[in-house]
Amino acid sequence: MATKSLGHVVDDYRARHGRFKDIAVEKDDMISELIEQLEKSRLECRQKALDLESERAERRRHQGRVEELETLTRSQNGRAFVLVLIDADADDYIFHEKFLSKNEGGGKHAADELHARTKDYLRLLNVDATNTEVIVKAYADFKGLQTACLKNGKMKNGASLSLFAHGFNQRQGLFDFVDIGAGKEGVDNKVRECLSFFVGNWQCKHIVLGACHDSGYASFLGKFAADVSTRDRITLLYNNAIHPRIAALGFQKTVRLDTVFAPRLLVELPASATVFSGNGYTNPFTLSERLGPVLRDTEGKRIDKKLKVDARTSYLNVLRGSKLCYYYYLRGRCQGCDMNHTPPPFKAREFDCLWYVAREGMCRKIEKGEDCDDPKCFYRHEIGCQKGSGTV
Repeated sequence: MATKSLGHVVDDYRARHGRFKDIAVEKDDMISELIEQLEKSRLECRQKALDLESERAERRRHQGRVEELETLTRSQNGRAFVLVLIDADADDYIFHEKFLSKNEGGGKHAADELHARTKDYLRLLNVDATNTEVIVKAYADFKGLQTACLKNGKMKNGASLSLFAHGFNQRQGLFDFVDIGAGKEGVDNKVRECLSFFVGNWQCKHIVLGACHDSGYASFLGKFAADVSTRDRITLLYNNAIHPRIAALGFQKTVRLDTVFAPRLLVELPASATVFSGNGYTNPFTLSERLGPVLRDTEGKRIDKKLKVDARTSYLNVLRGSKLCYYYYLRGRCQGCDMNHTPPPFKAREFDCLWYVAREGMCRKIEKGEDCDDPKCFYRHEIGCQKGSGTV
């Protein structure tokens, strides 16, 4: 092959040199681009490191706060409580005579019973009864209340409401039965202020409110009923019934403490309702004519008059616990006994309810296989049928 001319060789080297220069430029550009990318990545990595450290610091701060709150919660939950708030001036919230008549000893027993029954109710609400304190705030005019209790036979002569309160307060460190003095507004104001204060306390897990007997509390309680979360933390403590205006507010939880508070009968006391003489008690207002006449079936066996009584009504339990004298209230005459003759005579509805309770006992003549023709016999004459099968 012929030897290339010198000119061709030079051109070849020049072309090759040009290619190498292009490669060098491209190489420099690539290196510069790599350096730029590395610098950008370094800056991003540094920023992420700073962000991570900041997040770690924030997490440590939050963790510390969480631990503080957990410590505070444990400490505060250790003093969680339920409040029992009572207008003790009302007839619905008078303690049983067996407590009131035993002065300090009775007060201690009443405190124990109220404490135990409140704990039982907390368990029904799924509240931690073991770690929840019970605070009781009860307010009354002691002088007026004691006078009424003595008059109505709910306290024995010689007993002292003040001594009862001493025992009640001393028995439980968080129980207060307080004498407000004369004037209904004094008690009302105490109940209102206490409820307003405690309902906003997050340590207060629930409130049992004994003030649902009086329509005067209705408008005040309305603002608590309007807030569902607050309403659900309040239970209405009642005796016979909740006043209709308060019942209409929509409180969902109610409770009765029959072993603590004496039952209240549903009728008002007329003047000179009970007449006592050396021969016993006379009730001039009795509806004893409702007992007769004697009814018999086609076989001549005595049957009982039908009574329009709802066997599920709580009023029957009130009557059962009142130890009322059947002879006095149903027949109108008692020769003298240890039963209760103090409450007023009954209207037709209450009369039939008491008659229904009396029919829990069978007529002794019927038990002996004999016939009973006494039109005023209030006991049952049919086996297993308190309401009766006959009509008048």
